[in-house]
Amino acid sequence: MLRRSTTSTLKEYTMSRDKMSNKNKTAPREYGPAAGREGALSAFFSMPTFSALKLFFLQDGQLVRNLKPREESAEEKRILWFTDTLNDLNGPSVTLKKLGWLAHKRGMNLHLVSSLLPGEITAELPPNVINLPHLLSFKLPYYDKYTIKVPAFLRSLKIIREYKPTEIYISTPGPVGLFAMWAANILKVRKIAIYHTDFYLQSQAITKNSFIPPVIERAIRWFYDSMDDVRVPTYEYMDILEGRGYDRSRMHIFKRGIDARYFSMRERGKTTLMEKFGVRDGITMIFTGRISKDKNLDFLLDVYQVLRKKHENLNLLLVGDGPDLPEMKTRMKDCPRVVFTGKLGQAILPEIYSGSDIFVFPSVSDTFGMSVLESQACGLPGVVSDSGGPKEIIIPGSTGLVARSSDQADWVEKLEYMIRLITSDYEAYLDMKDKSRSNAVENFDWESVLNELMGATEPFEARKTHIA
Repeated sequence: MLRRSTTSTLKEYTMSRDKMSNKNKTAPREYGPAAGREGALSAFFSMPTFSALKLFFLQDGQLVRNLKPREESAEEKRILWFTDTLNDLNGPSVTLKKLGWLAHKRGMNLHLVSSLLPGEITAELPPNVINLPHLLSFKLPYYDKYTIKVPAFLRSLKIIREYKPTEIYISTPGPVGLFAMWAANILKVRKIAIYHTDFYLQSQAITKNSFIPPVIERAIRWFYDSMDDVRVPTYEYMDILEGRGYDRSRMHIFKRGIDARYFSMRERGKTTLMEKFGVRDGITMIFTGRISKDKNLDFLLDVYQVLRKKHENLNLLLVGDGPDLPEMKTRMKDCPRVVFTGKLGQAILPEIYSGSDIFVFPSVSDTFGMSVLESQACGLPGVVSDSGGPKEIIIPGSTGLVARSSDQADWVEKLEYMIRLITSDYEAYLDMKDKSRSNAVENFDWESVLNELMGATEPFEARKTHIA
């Protein structure tokens, strides 16, 4: 009942907004994809976006000046959390929806803020979502599943001002994030950004144009340097960002959690893999996430090709959708034990993890790796790269292994070790599964994350908590 009312409320607001837009003859415009992969990376810097930003900042300045800043008070925190992506299966979206539902159930004053099209409003969204009106939208060519929306700044500002935020959190440096930064300055409230995604490394992985990544890096660094505080998922990524010129003094840890009751070991896992996806009997390695070159999946396929020559019963399951899915399917068409499932909903993921034997995550650009934590909660040991945040989730030798990034020989060696455990020392492998589950349950709790955000507990760095 609650979920239906949530969807209905958001749709009613969207319909009302659209009626207003029609009266003013300012219906949102749609922009088709530009040609080429480089166009995807530069889309954010395209004429539609920056023309709109110029309009937002320069037009109707008197109306902005007439908006009085929020008066300070000693009341409880009122957090507005902005994001350009909310209904996808990526880590930021999963994280925000979980926090949104927890805050709603506990009656906490935290609202998620995005700009959603009618088709993006689903029952998975918590009731505390604020849907901002937008002036225009466009798709990113390389990530054509994502539609970027540019908010109507002045109308959106009036909406969020009614919530009297004491803090503004920003998860994405896109148009919605830029609006949030501008609004925080206008309303004179503290602004905190989350460093979820390393767009610089992602752009390096998917483009041969050496000009684009540095341009993206400068723009992103300007965005985070404009914040009062920057939350980073791991200490590893604090070091990486500091090495690239980001201000370390602004950085603090953004702890993540997992719903360990939902993500847990399921008895029918193997059966589900065989019946629904045709996975053959044998040892199954699994990757979940975006099927894209920036996840270093070409490297993973190379590693699999080496391993399968020795282990004929070795399966590789790749769960997810993405721009490189057709190409990778074509490449592996002669490997019957490689299975691409396409996009799957969260409801089936615990069974998928439980039916697999080794989680593999070769990405070198992930700041955290939510799928790594999900697999651990389901008792699935993993092998991850030593670059980026996922290595802080795995406890080497206890819940999995950490391999040198893009080092084929080291990855083959680490995976051979895991295969030997399964085939020759199953008791040791079961012990690793139990420890994987315990690692997730004991060290990644959403309740403590939410309590810290709302000021109910001391900051994470001040507590003596294990970091894997």
